[in-house]
Amino acid sequence: MNRVAARWVNRRRRRALIESSRRVICRTALLVAVVTLVSIFSSACGGRGEVLDRAQAAWDTGDFVSAVAKYEEFLRNSPHDDQGAVARFRVANIYYYNLKAYEKAIQHYIHLLEDFPKSGDVEASRLRLAECYVALGKRQEAINEYEGLLNAPNDAVDRRRIRLNIGELYYDLNDLGQALAEYEKVTADAPYDQLSERAWLRIAGIRFLRDEFEEGLSAYDVVGGNAKDQAVRRQARLGMADCYARTFQYDLAIKVLEQTEPDLSVPEYLQQRIAAIREEQRQRNFSLAQTARP
Repeated sequence: MNRVAARWVNRRRRRALIESSRRVICRTALLVAVVTLVSIFSSACGGRGEVLDRAQAAWDTGDFVSAVAKYEEFLRNSPHDDQGAVARFRVANIYYYNLKAYEKAIQHYIHLLEDFPKSGDVEASRLRLAECYVALGKRQEAINEYEGLLNAPNDAVDRRRIRLNIGELYYDLNDLGQALAEYEKVTADAPYDQLSERAWLRIAGIRFLRDEFEEGLSAYDVVGGNAKDQAVRRQARLGMADCYARTFQYDLAIKVLEQTEPDLSVPEYLQQRIAAIREEQRQRNFSLAQTARP
């Protein structure tokens, strides 16, 4: 082989060695980078997991202040993590149930609804958000949340109970017309149960306040004929007697009271009420007689 050919061969060999070294260096650098990234990711995930574990441990031991601090640390560092919805729900529940910090609970429930609209805890969060508003006396805000629940696309919501809650809030706001409409939705085509019992009593009371005594009497009669609790039956029958008395049907009012179980804590009340109705009847009859005289 002549010298020119030998030099050419040597240059090819050196280039091949250089290229081979470059490839080894690149592969080594890439491997180091991958290992570093995996290490960093694993460390971050492990750190987040440890924070959640410490939060849960604090909750389990009743250290609620530490629990919310850990959950909120997790949420600050990983607001969109897959576990974010769970952390939001748990910290909101602790503020609501354990710490009675309703304003803070509201903030977390709202964050969950806005940031994780597909979470399985959406309906429960909206319900508890409404309950927090009730606890703070923010009745209109509570009504808005309850009404939002009525539009939920599944059967996980007890709509009759929500209607009753809405009715109670309107009642507290002295919006008796809207309250009445909500109570009537609770009783419509529904069996007699605790929900309808409460609604019927409210319906009867509103009708009485409006001087709609016949309608009030009918509502009280439903409760008086179906209630299992003696105190509730007594309340309904006292309401019936009042309706009869206000429509001057004194004998029927007295009959209802005579058939009513007495309250053992105040056993004399029924007789006193009967005596008052008889006196009212006597005075009315006397007044009518005086008016009828020529």
